[in-house]
Amino acid sequence: MPEKEKEGIDLKSMADATHEVAHGGQKAAKAVVVLEESDLPYEEDILKNQYSLRSWQRYIDHKKKSKAPLKQICQVYERALKIFERSYKLWFNYLRFRKRMIAHKCPTDVAFQHLSDAYERCLVYLHKMPRIWLEYCEIMMKRGLITETRRVFDRSLRALPVTQHMRIWPLYIDFLTSHDITETTIRCYRRYLKLNPLAREDFVEYLRKVDQLDEAAKQLANLTLLSHCSNITITVTFVRSLYRLLSFTRSMR
Repeated sequence: MPEKEKEGIDLKSMADATHEVAHGGQKAAKAVVVLEESDLPYEEDILKNQYSLRSWQRYIDHKKKSKAPLKQICQVYERALKIFERSYKLWFNYLRFRKRMIAHKCPTDVAFQHLSDAYERCLVYLHKMPRIWLEYCEIMMKRGLITETRRVFDRSLRALPVTQHMRIWPLYIDFLTSHDITETTIRCYRRYLKLNPLAREDFVEYLRKVDQLDEAAKQLANLTLLSHCSNITITVTFVRSLYRLLSFTRSMR
């Protein structure tokens, strides 16, 4: 897409228009873009087969291939989602399309807030889909909103079954350890260890880096006990961490 075209997109007005189409507001009629002549066969098709996802997908593909304005493509997506509100495929493709539209913009741009709003609407229906949560978390991480991002991660863990939590936690831990929020990170790490005790070595290494040596010593003791009780092999990283901690302790005496 040419750079001039990207800069010429009025994302705010487009978001307002697509919202009206999605919710059938009083301005919905004004929000609908005038149809092109090439759109008529597809409009007729969806009139006859309103509940056919394949018909809507053909219409969307036609709009993309004909290089229609982005606003028109989004509106067709929104019209389809008004009918197929629980369609994972439709939501996934729509959100990916919206992400590509704003990829060139700064994360602090209002367009990212509009994208977050779209993810929130999606999660009303698809809150059991880990892939949607992961992409939403990645968007929030990119925006740099620490508290809001942490809340989205916590919401995802509450919404998803425990069997899916291991898909969320690695990204959550990466997010926490990349910011100077030591107390929050330690609390969340303790929650993570209940699900994955094998991550204790990484926790010890993090504690050593942030100079939380007392807590690191406790976790090393727990790891030693766990290795004896559960026949877990202690890695070289653990031995090195233990040696460094003991060396530091002796030097302080």
